[in-house]
Amino acid sequence: MPSLTHDCRPSLRQLAGYAVVASSFLWSGCGPSPSFEGATTDFSGTSRSTSVSVPIPPSGGGSGDGAELLVAILGIQGNPSTSGPDGWTPVPGFAGFNGATCQGDVRGVACQLSAFYKLADGSETTADFTWNGTRGAAGAVVRYSNVDPNDPIGEAASLRGTSVQPRAPGITTTQDGSRVLRIVAVELDEVKRFLTGSVALTDEAPTARLNVVSFPDAETDPTNGCGPPLSGCDATETAVALGVSDTRHTTAEPSGPANWELPSPDQWISGSIEIRRAPGP
Repeated sequence: MPSLTHDCRPSLRQLAGYAVVASSFLWSGCGPSPSFEGATTDFSGTSRSTSVSVPIPPSGGGSGDGAELLVAILGIQGNPSTSGPDGWTPVPGFAGFNGATCQGDVRGVACQLSAFYKLADGSETTADFTWNGTRGAAGAVVRYSNVDPNDPIGEAASLRGTSVQPRAPGITTTQDGSRVLRIVAVELDEVKRFLTGSVALTDEAPTARLNVVSFPDAETDPTNGCGPPLSGCDATETAVALGVSDTRHTTAEPSGPANWELPSPDQWISGSIEIRRAPGP
């Protein structure tokens, strides 16, 4: 489920250990900036799948005079030929397939991340991703209001690695008041035996919006779920974790990185994407 931490009130835990990005929280107050409205998810499930269909989060009424932006995200195991939602624009560098991929392991490329965006017009019902072959995958759509209708996406960058601390890269925002969307996808085969709970990302980057794996846990979905612990689920072997967070930046500035944590190293791919606010004072 998405974390609905208030944009203007970062927790002490979120500020601790994030000195670079903390300054953006401390000085941003509640001034003009793209506002988080909600997030939704869909999963491939324990049996894996060839598609996910993510429902669109409803408008929260918006804030400011700008447009509402939808960003559809897919984290998937391996490197299949993925197709994003029709009519949506790929975020530069995140078009899927070979655009943003994890490092390889003995099985080949470990995972893949893609992101597409669209200005909401009220006609959207789902964001659909498809790919070849059955895979473990998690999809999400996040919604922001008060976004520049003519140039909603600014800088974007990806980073990949194998470690216990996946890290979204720092970027330099191009406009005062931007929000930087942080995303990470992690393959779970190597970390599986250390997963004692229902999520793989044991610590989250600020401000956390969602933290999921590619199938539900059995406590919330006894029919289709498994775990906790994830270490006891055969499906974890081909699953991925997906984490989404964001940071606000009052002035055009280096964003600094954003970190998550795993209990043991595994392959990951991350992204940082600037969401530009609506023009105005």
